[in-house]
Amino acid sequence: MLKKSLITAVIVLSPLLAVAASINLGDYFLKGAENAPGDVYAAGETIVFAGSVSGDALAAGRTIFSQSRISNDVFFAGGTVRVEGAVGDDVRVLGRRVEIDGIIAGDVVIVGSRVLIKPTAVIGGSLYAVTGEIEVRGTVQGGGKIMSSKFLLSGAIENDLELWGGAIFKEPARIGGDFIHHARGKWEPPTHVAITGRVIAGEWRKGSVAMQQSSFWGLFFLKALMMLSLGFLLFLLARGRTEKVLLETLPNFWTRALRGFLIFLLLPLGTLIFLLSVVGIPIALMLGSLLLLLFLLSWAGAGILLGAWCERAFFKRSAFPLSYRPVLLGTLLLSVVSLIPFVGPVIHGMLLLSVAGSLGTIFFRSLRALGA
Repeated sequence: MLKKSLITAVIVLSPLLAVAASINLGDYFLKGAENAPGDVYAAGETIVFAGSVSGDALAAGRTIFSQSRISNDVFFAGGTVRVEGAVGDDVRVLGRRVEIDGIIAGDVVIVGSRVLIKPTAVIGGSLYAVTGEIEVRGTVQGGGKIMSSKFLLSGAIENDLELWGGAIFKEPARIGGDFIHHARGKWEPPTHVAITGRVIAGEWRKGSVAMQQSSFWGLFFLKALMMLSLGFLLFLLARGRTEKVLLETLPNFWTRALRGFLIFLLLPLGTLIFLLSVVGIPIALMLGSLLLLLFLLSWAGAGILLGAWCERAFFKRSAFPLSYRPVLLGTLLLSVVSLIPFVGPVIHGMLLLSVAGSLGTIFFRSLRALGA
């Protein structure tokens, strides 16, 4: 299990290990005649890839559509995500509605609400999915591990399929290996599907340990991915301000942690007080938004802070000017440390409070400078 989990971690986190060659904010359109010579990172309302990408493609937006030939890995996070082109390596998608209609050379990892693998889709590796509904009409040349409330197969999975949840098969559905099914309630033998290997049935409760482990590691990697994504956004879009926060925190860790504790104590209290009066509702909403923003920035900044300490303690070098190494190393290390019962959350909490205290200090200094 640990080996599989580490492999999954590499698959999920690998697109963030490279430094982007092209960073695009706002709506992004890569035209059919265009060729992006390296990695492409894009964030906006609508992201469209029609040309070719020679490296990785990473995008976050409300609508993401790709019919490009992408040479390496793909990571898309959005509301509606469609992948119709050819991808030379793995595809990872977080989305509400996801459609795959391309030729994928590697694995496909999907976390979504509704997923459709279209009839012309060919996945050269395996399919890993945690979804509400998923329909596989195309071909998966590897195996599959799927957790879904509704799974429909009318295509082919050429290796073993392990499924948590209900299953519906329509001809000419095919499973080229074993079919391992963890279902709730009464189990019924599969029909309208050709299965080359064995059919292994088990109640959901019998597979609950494996399911719980799978869910645990899935949540762990999702949390690590979110923290790493926020960390890289801070590094790429606000490197100077991030350095300023770290330089404020490192020599004043405990005093800033105390200040952060007071901020997180007073901000919710102030929000509640203003919320009780009709006139103060807009101020309460503003304070609530500020509290959420402060938490997210501090949550991601905690990993970067730990990475800056590691640079100095273990590698005997300064973390400044800030590079991608402290972001990557600190976030991954903090994600692992957070797994330690009691101790891990306490360490993460202290780092978070210290960063929050520094953010608050810098913010109030800026206000004072404006009023002077």
